[in-house]
Amino acid sequence: MPSIKYCWIFITDRCQLDCDYCFFSSKTRRQDLSLAQAKQLLSILPKGSKTEFVISGGEPLLRWDFVKTLVRDIKKIRPKSSIVLQSNMLLLTDEKMRFLRRHNISLEPGIDGNPESTARHRKGTSAQNYRLICKNIKKALRLGIEVFPTMTVHPQETRYMARNFGFLSSLGVSRIDVHPAFLAPWDAASAKDFIDNYRHLAALSCARKRVLCPCYSRPMSYGHDLVVLPQGDVLANWTFMAFPKAIRDRFFILKLGADGAAYNEAVYQGLLAHYRALFKNRTVSYREFSNYSAALAMRLWKRARPKAGFRRYRDICRAVKNIDKTFLMTPRHAK
Repeated sequence: MPSIKYCWIFITDRCQLDCDYCFFSSKTRRQDLSLAQAKQLLSILPKGSKTEFVISGGEPLLRWDFVKTLVRDIKKIRPKSSIVLQSNMLLLTDEKMRFLRRHNISLEPGIDGNPESTARHRKGTSAQNYRLICKNIKKALRLGIEVFPTMTVHPQETRYMARNFGFLSSLGVSRIDVHPAFLAPWDAASAKDFIDNYRHLAALSCARKRVLCPCYSRPMSYGHDLVVLPQGDVLANWTFMAFPKAIRDRFFILKLGADGAAYNEAVYQGLLAHYRALFKNRTVSYREFSNYSAALAMRLWKRARPKAGFRRYRDICRAVKNIDKTFLMTPRHAK
């Protein structure tokens, strides 16, 4: 059986912000996962797999009571599991932070660097909202909660990578994953600029023990994700979410419903055949697995521009893996 790397649970597609690069495409902004569907999912997970649960949305803090119930259910059924909450941080309160700390929940905040870079793509991040995000990050860190942002970099933002990384580092976060924007219109110049700047950040992190994270470049065992959408559809990787609904619907492997889970055997077995072939290479990383999944969907998506940008995006990811191996994936950075 394949292992389950991440179990992403998108409990709502509602959000106060409108990020232009959100990989959750085709949002209705009115769908919520039910508690019965969440319990159904937990009951069918493979036993013994070391899975990291990611509670996300939309904005999951819009459904705080649901988050609390889901966390308690996960901890009861899988007490050794790790849980990450992805949030824009705007609704985080002292009471919520105390709950997260008590249950050892990590936070992945929605922030890409300084106010200009963050607001440019996270629509609705006003100056007041930005100050609140930074305030809540610092407060969570003081309470002992692990906080690690994913710094998403767009083609037009590559020249600001060092500045934005330095700012996020100054907040005191435990680690930062610097990632090129998925399905963005990367051209040769912006791809080269990203790679050059990433190499510079990796060299600095190696020399100064900074917090650049190489976790998505490490080899991954044969497996996939479980990505649960608010309507109950389950996908095998997060990248499938970024495609138009007509394409995304071709890749669901389960549907959670009132009458039980409907298993899409033909799709799942087809995906596993692809994944078994991929993982014959024992150095496949999580980024490479995700890019491979996206390429499967690309075959059904005929628009030329995203495909050209995607090829350069994959070139960036290959370079990032080599840079991580050179500078960061050493015994000193093993954690």
